[in-house]
Amino acid sequence: MTAGCRTFRRAGIPAVVVLLAAVAEPAWGQYRNIELELPAVAVSSRAAMTTRIEAGAKKTVAELEGPGCIRHIGVTLSRNDLDNRGAVIRIFFDGQEVPNVEAPVGDFFGVMHGKAWYPVNTALLSVQSKSGYNCYFPMPFAKSARVEFEVGEKSQAVFCQVDWHRYPDERLEEKRRFCARWRREFPTERYGEDFLMLDADGPGQLVGFVYGVRLLDNTDRWSHGGADNIYIDGDGEHPSYLRGIGGEDTFGTSYGGATHVPRTHLNAEMPYYVHVDVGDARPAQTLVGYRWFLNDSIQFRRSIHMRFGCMSNDICATTYWYQEGPVRPFCRLPGFDRLVPVERQSDLVMPRGMFDLPLPEQGQWRVSAADDDPTLETALKAASDADGPVDVEKWTKRSAMHGFVDFGHVHRPEKRGAGVFHEGSASARCMLEAPDDMKARVRLAWDDRLVLRVNGGEPIDMGRRNNFGASDLELPLKKGKNVVVVMLGNTRNFNHGGWAFAFRAVTPEGDVLVPNAE
Repeated sequence: MTAGCRTFRRAGIPAVVVLLAAVAEPAWGQYRNIELELPAVAVSSRAAMTTRIEAGAKKTVAELEGPGCIRHIGVTLSRNDLDNRGAVIRIFFDGQEVPNVEAPVGDFFGVMHGKAWYPVNTALLSVQSKSGYNCYFPMPFAKSARVEFEVGEKSQAVFCQVDWHRYPDERLEEKRRFCARWRREFPTERYGEDFLMLDADGPGQLVGFVYGVRLLDNTDRWSHGGADNIYIDGDGEHPSYLRGIGGEDTFGTSYGGATHVPRTHLNAEMPYYVHVDVGDARPAQTLVGYRWFLNDSIQFRRSIHMRFGCMSNDICATTYWYQEGPVRPFCRLPGFDRLVPVERQSDLVMPRGMFDLPLPEQGQWRVSAADDDPTLETALKAASDADGPVDVEKWTKRSAMHGFVDFGHVHRPEKRGAGVFHEGSASARCMLEAPDDMKARVRLAWDDRLVLRVNGGEPIDMGRRNNFGASDLELPLKKGKNVVVVMLGNTRNFNHGGWAFAFRAVTPEGDVLVPNAE
């Protein structure tokens, strides 16, 4: 039900139009944007438990029989004022062995860095005084749902209430399940690899994320390492690439957040912000921001990959999404010895890869050095130079991200300021092995100017795009190995200097030809 008007009539009384100024209704209105197919008639139910969990133990606090849908989870910890990362929450659906939800308790509810609490007031997360942790993500399940807690080195009293809908004598048609994962990297790379937030298979929907930064880098403020970069369906029919401007803009603030006052709003904000912009390393500067993609829904059919630009800092994030099928974790949770409060972690590092899991193999490319000239003439020359033998030491090998290649991950300029992009051009080169002479169907998606060349033939100017979009063409391939070169120019354009393309080649029989960097 959304805000609107309704007419009431009684005998002998004129019709009265009452404006329904939906005070609490925005939450339900936003659920509609999650687009779940749920039965119309539900029985309200509740599972509530107060229990003490001994150190190192796990305990199930709610076990629900489906079909049903969790509508609210409320949690209070006895030791949250000491460390809300001293407990982990996991949620399992339909008998799956891999949890759909896995995160430190505080981080799942949007309270990062091991802090006790700070106010959060949105349709999906609500945090109130002491440790009133609440979430309102609808979590459908067909057969069963199980909520489990694990505690670390100290025992915890856990107060947990799960409000859910039962659908007796109904069948749940909805195939998507709620997912959440927490990831931390410490220190992140300065103008190197962006911070990885999500890698998932579709079909599904990205709901949003909570993002925390503890500043260590002396050189730049946190936001000037970039912003959210979301790669959608690079291996599908309609690839899309969403690029942010600066970190603060992602959360609806501006100018680096230097004068930001911590607040909480419906769709985006920074509820925790301690700013120290002078002195050495700014170790006291700590922030948390959140962003929900509800009114601007983000759907994906085949895949989604998300990163956030970064400097060399301590970064963590909880990402929330829905997808069909079993969840495929892209990282694993560290042990409790690495989940202690940040004040005790100066000697603990969690660099990229330490707790990351292998991502699906989507082929590999080699990326050339960058040229400062993005013109067509430079593009044609670059495409020609890449046809022959290349010095592999000067060409960086890159794995494709579900069909995407991002030159920005190789050519990040190390300079101050928010304009963290390279204005110029570069080439990517791969080998496609065809089983026969054929015309392969190739889908390319890009913005700015793209030039394609195959086996030393005439360069194919695919034209210039102001916005990221896809085009198809039939590409003649010979039996055996084929050298494919993609040159992409880059300007500020309408995506703040995003420098990525998506590539997919399919045989007439429908088999995908996987790019080979060798």
